Amino acid sequence: MDIHHFKTFNQVVISGSFTKAAQALFLSQPAISMQIQALESFLKVNLFDRSRRQVSLTKEGEVLFEYTQRIFQLFEEVQSVFQDISKLQVGRLRIGATGVMGTYYLTRFIRRFHERFPGIELEILAGNSWRIAELVSSGEVELGFAGRSVIRSQVQQMLLHRENYKIVVGKSSPLACRAAEILPPEVLLEMPFVMREKGTRMRAKMSSWFKRHTSTLAPENTVTISNIEATKRLISSGYGVTAIPHLAVFDELEQGEMVELTVKGFNLAVDYYLVCHSERKLSHAALGFISLMHEDAPNINWGDIPELLDNIFGHSR
Repeated sequence: MDIHHFKTFNQVVISGSFTKAAQALFLSQPAISMQIQALESFLKVNLFDRSRRQVSLTKEGEVLFEYTQRIFQLFEEVQSVFQDISKLQVGRLRIGATGVMGTYYLTRFIRRFHERFPGIELEILAGNSWRIAELVSSGEVELGFAGRSVIRSQVQQMLLHRENYKIVVGKSSPLACRAAEILPPEVLLEMPFVMREKGTRMRAKMSSWFKRHTSTLAPENTVTISNIEATKRLISSGYGVTAIPHLAVFDELEQGEMVELTVKGFNLAVDYYLVCHSERKLSHAALGFISLMHEDAPNINWGDIPELLDNIFGHSR
């Protein structure tokens, strides 16, 4: 039994043709055919239905393909482990993040991580808090950065950051000239209010706040937008008013493109968490990313993370 024959078989199935498999493996097409024939002879079955023009697996071929996928996935895992051992010279890290965390909070860490470990490929998957927890639970991502969601088995959430929300309008809005005042909550009912989509934590918080302070769940004139950047552009044009994470509008407020309003009783904030799988050991790449965050926010209760980082990177971080 030759492992290269199984590799060839697997590549033929993935490529969809003997010719493409030969190109991918840098072999001649006759060599590919000979290896497949040798494998069929060894297993005493036909792996491909040769009565058709296109590559088509027999039932026995389908069974073997399931096994070869598992075999070469294990090879990839072994390779990943030893890439980690090589002090993060090469590798890959998949992270899941909500819109706010991925766009405004993690960007500085992503840049620093790439500068320190340029050989590590970073992939960021976006989703709401519920989706991020699902991605961590299933193992599709190793680290998640999201708001709190329903605790799933094998998922742990560690408080990372509390983000205050600001009531803002564009500089050309009629309310912009009242920025020095403490405005009554009812003022927010006089203009179109841009809200996040239903089902989001912020939508629920705003609805609860409006009910407590204005006896209504939302302004009559409500615009629902799920994209924060689209919300910012709309507000910057002078249309409407919104509640938005301070991180998302910090630059616009500094540059005077938006104006913060002080509204009586408004003090909403959302907590964001680092989400990990409780039963999987973090890779060196994941710990390297957390290392940068630990440098930036050492006062966060990181649990056993600092000790793990010292064991891997030493005290020269």
